Amino acid sequence: MQKPLSATSLQSGNNRQAMLLPRLLLPAALLLAWTSSAQAQRPADAFVQAERDFARTAVEASVKVAFLGSIADSGIVFQNGQPALGKPVWQKQPEAPAGSPKLVWGPEFADAARSADLGYTTGPYYLEQPDGRRVAFGHYFTVWGRQADGSLKFLTDIGIPHAAPQQTGIPTEVTFGNTPSRPSKQRPADLLALDKQLSEAIRQNGMAPAYAAMLSQQSRLHRDGLMPLTTAAAMQEKLKAESAMQFQPLGSQISTAGDLGYVYGTYTSATPDGPKGGYAHVWKHEAKGWRLVAEVLNPTKPAKP
Repeated sequence: MQKPLSATSLQSGNNRQAMLLPRLLLPAALLLAWTSSAQAQRPADAFVQAERDFARTAVEASVKVAFLGSIADSGIVFQNGQPALGKPVWQKQPEAPAGSPKLVWGPEFADAARSADLGYTTGPYYLEQPDGRRVAFGHYFTVWGRQADGSLKFLTDIGIPHAAPQQTGIPTEVTFGNTPSRPSKQRPADLLALDKQLSEAIRQNGMAPAYAAMLSQQSRLHRDGLMPLTTAAAMQEKLKAESAMQFQPLGSQISTAGDLGYVYGTYTSATPDGPKGGYAHVWKHEAKGWRLVAEVLNPTKPAKP
């Protein structure tokens, strides 16, 4: 690595270097400023901040206050595998009594449309007891949409529980998705068609081959009881072991840029006693077309005897 010029060398008569130095530094400074500006204006940054504000309110006020303040009027939550309008659900929830565990979470991955009106974040969560013990770990997944007044509200919130990870803290760094490619004009109905195409591909080819044709290098699958699957090998291993699923989409939304969208609905298995429940999909337009970049399943669990 080249050593920096010392102040002594600049003052000892090396005038040409002294004159050239500002000219050499100026483009570098401009590049640094442009890079910093581009990073500050990354579309997903706003969604990361919205998620952090959401999480902070849950700790400082309450989970109920946080959810009611962050959910869109059309926002969807999942109750034992069934999608439901979130506001009525949370309005009926009682406030947690004093001394209850705190729900703590934060983003580790975020992605957004070029138009910055639709995005999602995901990351770990845990319950923290009053004595500081961390229990009940999992990963949350939130899809955010920009409202008419410019604010961000969540459109879908869904999570999975899993065992305690090696690192139980909340990440301070966030990984961002690649910039979507520019598609032709798309409509929400086109996203519903993608889910139906996935179901048909599963019927014809089976789980692993059907998903392999539609996944991205940045795809993630969230399954109950497991850490998020983010590598091709881990996803294929899991998919090969799963019963064939069929998706029944109930709603969708797409960005104004037409490059990112989400679908929610319910799923069933090919076998009568197979798993069923609710799901959320995020589709992203990449160089090779639409790809499934996120899938979160919320299985219906049998009633306790």
